[in-house]
Parts: sequence; structure tokens; C-alpha cells
Amino acid sequence: MAPDAHPLSIRVDEMRSNWIRAWLATVALVVAAVVVTRDRVSWLLTVEEPVLGWLLDGTDTSRWEQAQVISSPLVLIGGTLIMVAIGLFFDWRVAVTVVIASAIGTVVTLLLQGVVGRMPPNPQLSGESFPSIEVTQTGVFWGLVVLMTWWLRLPRLVSQLVVELGVVLTLIVAIRQVLNGEIWPSDAVGSALVVALSLITAALVFESRPAELPWQRGSRNNQTAATASSIQ
Repeated sequence: MAPDAHPLSIRVDEMRSNWIRAWLATVALVVAAVVVTRDRVSWLLTVEEPVLGWLLDGTDTSRWEQAQVISSPLVLIGGTLIMVAIGLFFDWRVAVTVVIASAIGTVVTLLLQGVVGRMPPNPQLSGESFPSIEVTQTGVFWGLVVLMTWWLRLPRLVSQLVVELGVVLTLIVAIRQVLNGEIWPSDAVGSALVVALSLITAALVFESRPAELPWQRGSRNNQTAATASSIQ
């Protein structure tokens, strides 16, 4: 960095470097999770099977079916389209980032499912469970909502409420799948890593493209005009 570089430019570069390091660390964790899950399935089962047996022993899971609406296509796709529309209104790059981050979560999950090939706990169910596509898509969606509130510079209280809501709803989706025998607990952990990978990718763009809201543009123009007149 040049000695006369602007402090704001230095801060942006530092933030970008931190996001990149976090992204690389997450990639390493995803690879480690795939290796452990694929090559040491028996070791994981000796830990997880007793836990699931204890959880499912006489547990009524019928009420958890109502939580399926949280991860329904109407909520996830409809909410994503709303975020895309908001992004297009302010900055088309943010709208594209929302789509790409959502696609990354889904594509990476499907690729890892094909590599690991782990069957769900319930033998009557088919398909692969690591990572969980439902948990991943829910986590990515709510993570993007959090990033959008931060990008639009909404009050901190709003962002904190959205963070808490997103974490709780994603956990509910994961618990519902575990109780229904659709995924193992470690599958939810793998989904969390994929969610982090997708959101860090989106955060890199959000950080480099600060929102310029219409009322902020007007205020900035007024400040510029006032500065110019004072100089004259």
C-alpha cells in the first residue's frame, strides 16, 4: 500500500483480505468435512446413531412437520426474488450476487452429495444427506437477508433481529430433518459450512459495492455543492 493511500481505501483492502482469508479457511473446513464423512462413516455412525436413537425414542415429531413451511419454495424463492428486485433498484451487481450466492449454495451441496454419497438415517428414505440441501438453502436465504439489511444501512436493531430470526429458523429446519430421520446431525454441520462459503462470497461483493440510496445521493450532492461554493 502506498504511503499516501487514503485511509478508507486501506480499510476496504483490509476488509477484503479478511473476507478472502475467511473464504479460504471455510473451503479447507469443507474439504476436511468431506474427507471425514466419506472415509470415516463407521466412526461417525458410532457417535451419531446412539444420539439419534435417544432423540427419536418415543418422540412425537408430527408437530415438527409444520416447520416445513419455513423452507418451502414459496418462502425461499419468493424472498430471493424480492431481494433481487431490491438489488436491481439500487445496484444490479448486488442483485446478481444474490442469485449467484444462492446458486453456489445449491450447486456445491449437490456436488458434495454426489462425492460423499451418504444415506439418510431413515432407511426408507432415498437420496444423499450430506450436506442437507434444505438446511443449506434456508441458511443461505436468511444470510442474504442479513447482508441486505446491512448493505441498506438499516438500523442495527433491525439487523440483529434478522440475524436472530434467521439462526432460529435455520436451526428449526435442521432439527425437523434430524427428528424425521432425513439427515444426520453432522449433515447439518456440513450444510453450515456450505452456507458460510456462499455468504462470504456474497459479502465480498457487498463490501466492495456500498449502497447509494436516493436520499443519500441528494445529500451528497448538496455537500459537494456547498464545498464548491465555499472554495469559490
